Amino acid sequence: MVIIATGEQSQWGKTLANLNQERQETPLQKQLGHMASMIGFAGLGVALLVFIILMIYWAVDVSEEDEWEWENLRDIVDFFIIAVTIVVVAVPEGLPLAVTISLAYSMKQMVKDNNLVRKMAACETMGGATDICSDKTGTLTENKMTLEYGWVAGEEFDTIPPNLSVSQDVIHLVHEGIAINSSQSTRVEMNEDRPPTFIGNKTECALLVFSNLCGFDYEEIRQETPVTRVYSFSSARKKMSVVLPTANGFRMYCKGAPEIVMKDCVSVMRPDGKVEPLTDAMRSSMAEYQTALANRGLRTLLLAVRHMDEFDPNVEVEPPEHDLTVLCVVGIRDPIRKEVPDAVARCQNAGIFVRMVTGDNINTAKKIAEEAGILTEGGLAMEGPEFAKLSDAEIDELLPRLQVLARSLPLDKLTLVQRLMANKHVVGVTGDGTNDAPALKQADVGLAMGIAGTDVAKEASDIIILDDNFNSIVFSVLWGRCIFDNIRKFLQFQLTVNFSALLVAFIGACAQKGSPLKAIQLLWVNLIMDTMAALALGTEKPHPDLLDRPPININRAWLLSNIMLKNIIGQGIYQVILLCYILFVGPMVWYVADGSDYHYTLIFNAFVFAQIFNEINSRKCNGGTLV
Repeated sequence: MVIIATGEQSQWGKTLANLNQERQETPLQKQLGHMASMIGFAGLGVALLVFIILMIYWAVDVSEEDEWEWENLRDIVDFFIIAVTIVVVAVPEGLPLAVTISLAYSMKQMVKDNNLVRKMAACETMGGATDICSDKTGTLTENKMTLEYGWVAGEEFDTIPPNLSVSQDVIHLVHEGIAINSSQSTRVEMNEDRPPTFIGNKTECALLVFSNLCGFDYEEIRQETPVTRVYSFSSARKKMSVVLPTANGFRMYCKGAPEIVMKDCVSVMRPDGKVEPLTDAMRSSMAEYQTALANRGLRTLLLAVRHMDEFDPNVEVEPPEHDLTVLCVVGIRDPIRKEVPDAVARCQNAGIFVRMVTGDNINTAKKIAEEAGILTEGGLAMEGPEFAKLSDAEIDELLPRLQVLARSLPLDKLTLVQRLMANKHVVGVTGDGTNDAPALKQADVGLAMGIAGTDVAKEASDIIILDDNFNSIVFSVLWGRCIFDNIRKFLQFQLTVNFSALLVAFIGACAQKGSPLKAIQLLWVNLIMDTMAALALGTEKPHPDLLDRPPININRAWLLSNIMLKNIIGQGIYQVILLCYILFVGPMVWYVADGSDYHYTLIFNAFVFAQIFNEINSRKCNGGTLV
């Protein structure tokens, strides 16, 4: 082996380097910062207006006095303190606290739902997702592979182990190819009282289990068989090969997608071990058999072999995957997760368009997509090579109907994500391989698989799905919407406090009664309401009803909805009327001295209790009844 690059100079290192970016403010934090500035300026304006009004009244009173007293200047200091207090109350410094509390609490709770959040912005953005591009294997399916059907040298089987009238030489070729043409780290631990334990690639493990049930020890075959050259699997090639020496030269085993490997096949193995040319009729028959397996939702693989007289690994740089002989076709079952159809339906009910992006055969993908509820009537399923030939305009035209993209490359997934985002969609995309890193990074929210995902994929992601389950993605949407609603609840409550306090202070100043709410009282309200309310409203748990409405794009949606404005203005006017009633009529009703400590304490208590009950009202910011 010759090492040509290490660390940051390797392809893996370069990919990681491109993923390292400084953390920026989330869209919600930017909006809240802008709104806090606007509210602060409004509060400053009211404070300045109140100070000017109080100064005018003070100047008139002083001018009517016969003699100037220096103690009159103390009134100006009191006016200034009231103005500063109004500014302090108006500035919603509790908003950043509410955001931080809500995000921190939600991120901790999301781990219980198998969502490990790496970037806080993902929590908010996922709540506004309009599209989810999901993998198939392991995400929609259980990733528990079982070989169920097959074809060996012209004979079909549907029982394991199969009862075939095929020569032992052919059987030996099949199982030697299974053992050798696989990752050496892939292995299976057979258990007597429970299912076998898979270690490594699940598809290869299913083949190893099949070989074990047929009475072959793959570990022994690996130890006894030297390997000359390995051509690894890649998403671009859709196949893998291995070359090993024999007594008469070399033998190459090839395994991969049937439609890909079949192009390189020129002959087929007969039951007696002899080889005959592969005719067009045979190709059609095998293609129909492979399609029949795929239509059952099975993952199909073709195993082929080639005998070579000579092979020089230093000369044969490119895989000599030609002149192959068809040996075996197998169908592997990967059952869909039981909870997936309901989870997909919940996403669709929430206004989220779910798409399947997979490298599997299109017929297999369509069958699984139909079972999951992703592929619906009128929906479009197409293959990656066909998709790659389309222009951006043609892709944009297909997006409303494109539900399944099969035999796709990582570049196809990236292109799909880019076109969706170019059309103002908020996209969540799942991935598990290193090649998925660009798509995970490009998407609004990248969701890496915690079990099958590579380190590079996880580094590029925003959220790691710990159990590789699509149902957990639904929980990320639910929590994202909950966070956005919690912030809105606190915002509705906070703005009601500010609105009523500022208006009462302004009315009191205009009525020559000063500020009914004194500085120390306003500061106390500001302290308690900004902390306790943030804790109470920012930590509410999600409710399933959140998935009964269309998504809200946080990047473009205004934080204050029409319902919130109605609640803020309505509740604020009610509080102002109540406090003004106590301010002007209270002394006559309760027989207290006008402007006395008892009078203003009554106003203060009424104001505080109004906020307590309004906090309960603020638990609903989108209409509906309290639960």
